[in-house]
Amino acid sequence: MNLVKAELVSFNSPTELKTLLSAQGLCVSVYLPLSTNTKAGTNRNAKENELHWRECLRTLDNKTTQFGAAGRELVESLYGWDLIGESAESGMAQRKSLAVFRSSNLLQVSLLDRPVAQRAVLGSRFYIRPLLGELVRFRNFYLLALSQKNTRLLRCTTHTSEEISFPPGLNTDFEKWMNQVKPDHNAVYNAMTGSAQISGSPSALAPKGADQDSKDQYLSHYFKQIDRGVNETLKGKTEPVVLCGVEHEISLYREINRYPHLASEEVLGAPNSLKAGEMHARAIEALERCYAAKVERTLADWNHRVGAGASSRLADILTAVREGRVLTLLVSDSQEQGGLFDEERSPVNTPVAARTVEEDLVNEAAVEAILHAGNILVVPHRRMPNGSALAAIFRY
Repeated sequence: MNLVKAELVSFNSPTELKTLLSAQGLCVSVYLPLSTNTKAGTNRNAKENELHWRECLRTLDNKTTQFGAAGRELVESLYGWDLIGESAESGMAQRKSLAVFRSSNLLQVSLLDRPVAQRAVLGSRFYIRPLLGELVRFRNFYLLALSQKNTRLLRCTTHTSEEISFPPGLNTDFEKWMNQVKPDHNAVYNAMTGSAQISGSPSALAPKGADQDSKDQYLSHYFKQIDRGVNETLKGKTEPVVLCGVEHEISLYREINRYPHLASEEVLGAPNSLKAGEMHARAIEALERCYAAKVERTLADWNHRVGAGASSRLADILTAVREGRVLTLLVSDSQEQGGLFDEERSPVNTPVAARTVEEDLVNEAAVEAILHAGNILVVPHRRMPNGSALAAIFRY
């Protein structure tokens, strides 16, 4: 068996699995929930992780006999925990689980934010289902904390956040911005009474009426320059931006926003009044609500198209996904569907044994969907159409 150095990788979307899924030959996938026992220190954790790792690999003993020497050597090459643990040690304290992928010429280690069930799988393809629940959600996002005192932009992952700078010259304090752009008192008075119509100036846009209406116009212009800064800073990015602020100011900002990936859900509350970490945690909850709403919209679309344009029949879906006809694949978050993968579709150099061993066909469908640029959503099983393990919306 080839000696391959363990590579620590981070997957942020199903699309990023394409290279991994292109591996041919036998594949071992191992998922390990990491020990959280801190009473005896990190050494105790390392020992527990190593013990569970070996127990997990031993579950493959019966299956390796079906694949002969090649399968046995592949699994045995993973028994050295140091090979795995050292590559992932720096990030283990912040993560809940470990995923390891091994083929004859590849060894990749990935740390997961969510807990997964302990499992080892040997087959013709990598087993990726436990990854999907995490990857279909945004692992990276931005948080825009709207404030009249100090508006901030933060780059976030599911477990970290850091403030990033706006372009030079952008004013993040409303009062200071007003001092820079607000004209003298006579011009303000004229603008509010309709006597001045200087195009493009904040005063020209200040309407007749209550002081609050006038202030809202100024706030809108203050937010416009914030929005320009956001778009300049995030040019070319596709990660969502979650807003945090009081309801009235969020509403004003949404009216002028030009960033195309603004999250539909937000964090309500003055950013400076939230406790440390609370804004970040509530932003993740907002993105979870966005994902749940996306699932509901997709289910409604499925119901509208069911028949010629959508199906929950396994045979129909497997045929369509292999032909690249699946636009969106809905995957149950728990139910499996065992069966034999069509050997005509298996890689040519995959051992015959690997093509005649029953595997999870839901995983097979997910792999094909990714390789054919289909969208994937992981759905609570109780919401799956007809209680099926799979459902699909077809491209044609």
